[in-house]
Amino acid sequence: MRIAVVLGRVLDPRGIVVNRRAGRIFINREEYILQPADRCALEAALRIKDAASAEVVALPRTFLPDDDVLCQALATGADRAIYLTGGPLGADEALMARVLVAAIAKLGGADLILTGATTMDTGQSQLGPRLAEALNWPQVLNAWAVETADGAARAVVNAGAGYVQVEVDLPAVITLLPGALKPRYPRGTQLINIYRGVGEIAQALEQWPAADLVEEAALTPVVERRGQDFPPERERGVRLTGSPEEVARAAAEALRKRLPR
Repeated sequence: MRIAVVLGRVLDPRGIVVNRRAGRIFINREEYILQPADRCALEAALRIKDAASAEVVALPRTFLPDDDVLCQALATGADRAIYLTGGPLGADEALMARVLVAAIAKLGGADLILTGATTMDTGQSQLGPRLAEALNWPQVLNAWAVETADGAARAVVNAGAGYVQVEVDLPAVITLLPGALKPRYPRGTQLINIYRGVGEIAQALEQWPAADLVEEAALTPVVERRGQDFPPERERGVRLTGSPEEVARAAAEALRKRLPR
């Protein structure tokens, strides 16, 4: 059984300051972390591997300027990682779906694709559904847990009134919510060996040019990025004190002043 896990990175929010008045984002410390939802997808794949001896292959959510995310996946327990090169940085989900489908075909196919349900920076949740549509596979979105047995995948999802377990035949695409699982940490010695190029684990990181997977014309993004927009600075409220009648009267007067005349 082969599981493809699609992983991306995001700026660590602890190093970011948003100034609405200036209309700018200040990056005080440029450090990146694995997308929280993608970390849960990786953990779900590794738990299936522990239970069913599956092969876990890490793929990038977009064209990355470095291979840190994939190195972390290998050090955490993935068997292979494919670093895609030659594509535009910031590629949109439509472009990446085409490239990833071609990469999975070159791998020899996959039985299950796992990825995060949403991204922390843009909040997009299109990649999983786009992959399922392109492959014509069933999909389960916003899962909390995943397991496989007898050629099927079972996922726990929130149905609104409670949690239910749904089952789909493999192959399938499943997206995991952030916080769904408690991810394990990369092993330090393995991570050091990967960066040093030492041992078999270092050979598990492969580089594939995007031009070998799709035509050059298909590497043009569909989405046009027009910059950033900021909401107005939040107005501070006023704390009312006094008896309930006085507070109610003051609140009613404040609301009356806000109504258009």
